[in-house]
Amino acid sequence: MTQEAGATAKSPPMLKFSHIGLVATDVDMMARFYVDVLGFAITDQGDFGDLKVVFMSRDPEDHHQIVLTNGRPVHLPRNTINPKFGPVIQQISFKMPSLADLRDMKNRLEASGATEITAATHGNAWSVYAHDPEGNYIEFFVDTDWYADQPFYVPLDLNKSDEEIIRETEDMCRSSPGFKSIRQWRVDIAKVMPPPFPE
Repeated sequence: MTQEAGATAKSPPMLKFSHIGLVATDVDMMARFYVDVLGFAITDQGDFGDLKVVFMSRDPEDHHQIVLTNGRPVHLPRNTINPKFGPVIQQISFKMPSLADLRDMKNRLEASGATEITAATHGNAWSVYAHDPEGNYIEFFVDTDWYADQPFYVPLDLNKSDEEIIRETEDMCRSSPGFKSIRQWRVDIAKVMPPPFPE
C-alpha cells in the first residue's frame, strides 16, 4: 500500500496483541492440555450453533488469551518448508520469567507426552519448543539482556547451570553481528515504530 501523491502520512492507530484463536479437531483434549500442562484457566465455554467454544486465560485482565473452536480437518498437510511448523499457524509463543521456569515447563511437556521437544538459544532469548496434542508448534521463552542479528539459533542444554548458560549466551552474542544490549535495541527500534499502547 502506497501513499497517494500529496497525501499526509498518518501513523497507524495504537494496538496491542490480545489473543489467538485455534481451530481444533478435539476441543476437549486440547483444552485439557492447555489447562493441565500450561496452567490456563477456562474463563467461559459453550456452544454457538454447531460451534463448540472454549475461552482460556492466565491473566484476569484478559477474558481470554486463547480461544478454541471445533472444525479443524482431521488431516492437514505438513508445512512444506519446515515440518515442525504448522501448515497455517507457524507457532504460538509464551513468555516466562526465568530459566528455572523454562526447565520446569520442559519437564511438564515431557511428562505430558508432548512431541518434538527442543531447546535453543536465540541470543535475545532462550526457548523451549514442542508440539501440542494437535501438532501446533508452541514456544516458551525467557528474554536475555542482549541482542544479536536474527535469525540466531544454537541448541541449548538446559542441564547446564544458569551461570553457564548466561555466560555462554553473552559470549555468543558479543561475537555476533549486530550485538548490543537489549535495552539499546529497544531504544533504537522504538524510533521506527508507532507509539505504544498506553499501559
